Amino acid sequence: MAWKVKGRSVELCSCNMLCPCWLGPEGTPDKGWCSGAFGFDVEEGESDGVRLNGSKVVLGVEWPGNFFGGNGTAKLYIDEGASAEQRRELEGIFAGKKGGHLEALFGAVITKWLPAQAVKVDIKWGDKPSVKVGNIGQCTLDPVKDPTGRVTKVQGAAAQAAFQIESMDLASSKGSTWRDPDLRAWSGDSGTLHSFNWQA
Repeated sequence: MAWKVKGRSVELCSCNMLCPCWLGPEGTPDKGWCSGAFGFDVEEGESDGVRLNGSKVVLGVEWPGNFFGGNGTAKLYIDEGASAEQRRELEGIFAGKKGGHLEALFGAVITKWLPAQAVKVDIKWGDKPSVKVGNIGQCTLDPVKDPTGRVTKVQGAAAQAAFQIESMDLASSKGSTWRDPDLRAWSGDSGTLHSFNWQA
């Protein structure tokens, strides 16, 4: 069951900046419900002897209210370039089936998992990071900066502790869209950028 993954990630959702779910259970999502996506670019990783370097996974999820209220429905999109062994291990890790903090976190807030889908996942970095998941979803994140060019960072938010993310950069995801017939269609403006270094 041993695994470890390290890399960079992006998050976007149907809310305006900043999604109140990050801040705790008291916040109400802008639309009453919250739908979002997490894109994981695994720079280094291994799970039960299977190397995961260069893997890309996106988690699409929707909640009827605040994230902390649970009862979410989720689906994993795994880059089609992954081998069958890599897909198996990535699904196990990112669906919380292989232990670690993701098992406890997703067990508390996600009730239904839809079958994982192999699809082309493209994550690009730079001044304006972007994520494209086949013809299902796409986003470009524009980091929020102060007049001197420093990126606006968020620390100490409740959901950061749940995800074991120490700090995140706030970004606009205006123009982002998600269209999967198995999930609610949405567009939004809330985005964050982070690093992850997880293991179990």
